[in-house]
This record gives sequence, C-alpha cells and structure tokens, in this order.
Amino acid sequence: VKPTADGGYIIVGETYSFGSGDNDVYLIKTDSVGDTIWTKTYGGPGWDYAYSVKQTFDGGYVLVGYAESGGPESYDVYVIKTDENGDTTWTRTYDFGNTWDFGYSIVQTADSGYAFTGEMDYLGADNAFLIRTDSMGATLWTKTYGGSFREGAYRVIQTMEGGYALAGWSNSFGA
Repeated sequence: VKPTADGGYIIVGETYSFGSGDNDVYLIKTDSVGDTIWTKTYGGPGWDYAYSVKQTFDGGYVLVGYAESGGPESYDVYVIKTDENGDTTWTRTYDFGNTWDFGYSIVQTADSGYAFTGEMDYLGADNAFLIRTDSMGATLWTKTYGGSFREGAYRVIQTMEGGYALAGWSNSFGA
C-alpha cells in the first residue's frame, strides 16, 4: 500500500478470483478513506505476482514482481507500467536465463527511468540483482551481488548522489 498524490492509496497484491489465469496481479486504487475507485488485474494463464507499486511522475503507476514464463517453477521478473487509471502503458519481463527471477522493489529514477531489485537463481546459487532501465523499460545495465549461497534484495532506493542502496539478506557472508 502506498499513498497517492490525490490523497488516496494504491494497493498491489495478487488474486485467484479475477483475471485470466491461476494467479494474477491485482491493483486497487482507493480514495482517502479506503473506498475503491477502480481495480485492475494483469497477467496471463500462469502465475503472476507483484510485490511493489509506486506512483510515477506522470501520475501513473509502476509495479514489479514475477510471471510464470515457461512452465512450473520457471519465472521471470515482471514490470508493468500503467497510466493514472491503471490501464497498461507497457509491460516487460526480464530473464537471467535460469529457473527463476523474482522482482521485489522498484523506484522511478531522477531521469524518469526505473531501478528494480530482487533475487535470481544463477547456477545453483541465488544472487541479488539490480536492473536499471530507461523510461520505457529497456535495460541500461544489470548488476548481480552475492556469493556461493542465497542472497536477495527486498528494497532499493536512489540516493541523493544518484547511486542506489539495496537492503536484503545474505547467506554467503558474515557469521
């Protein structure tokens, strides 16, 4: 749940009750007292999830999560950009070429692009990642972080000097 510029709220989650498949992304816009203004679902016939939503500079929304991409237990990062009414402007999936990739947090960057983070399965080890895109979701660069065991990043922010800070966990470093 995030507050919106009009004093209402935007809520993202998942639903099994509506949409086109097993599980779909569910976006709800409310007014200031929580009354529903509109709802939208996004996704295909497989499992689709969203973990983070942010209002964008143009008054729309951007969501990140993951989508089933090719069969059971095969997922790609899923980013959806909408207008202010929740209508899809564009969608993108991002695949590291492995079993699963999950997106957990997204921010709009100062130049109107996006940065998002999560975890990916890579050669049997899970690593945190950070992807930076332009305003239409085209990848500008990708970084991965981690060691021999499981790592992931749940949050990303853009810092005052234009860099990024990630928060998550590591099973490879420390005691």
